[in-house]
Amino acid sequence: MNRTPHIAAVLALGAVLAAGTTACSVKDTAKPDKIGVVEKLPVDTDKAQSKKNAREFRSWVEKNGTAQQKAAAARVDRIIGEWNEQTGNAYISTDINGGKTQVTDPQAAAGAIVKAFASWKDSKQGYASVYDVFGNAMVTNYQF
Repeated sequence: MNRTPHIAAVLALGAVLAAGTTACSVKDTAKPDKIGVVEKLPVDTDKAQSKKNAREFRSWVEKNGTAQQKAAAARVDRIIGEWNEQTGNAYISTDINGGKTQVTDPQAAAGAIVKAFASWKDSKQGYASVYDVFGNAMVTNYQF
């Protein structure tokens, strides 16, 4: 009765599991690449505030935006981030590429959203990025 293969298998499995857990992390933070682009939507730490930001934005666009901006702003679900008149970052979550209705030109809709955001908020060094329903960047670092 030789148990070496079973012991080796258990040790190998343990090593794989240990390596796998150190390579994976539950913490999902958005980190910019070398040129400052955040390719994935950051974690929303204050969902109530980000929903409120989106409601205020949609309301402003409904009153002041172009027809294209109004249609695009209806796709905005949350706006994550902080900004003021000097600086800030806005990460705009939308249902583009997965909402209840198809967007004819997703890139044009994302462009209309950042342009409307830039009209709504003004900052000397603020940047807005738009993300699709899957959290993938569509427009990044649009200065507002």
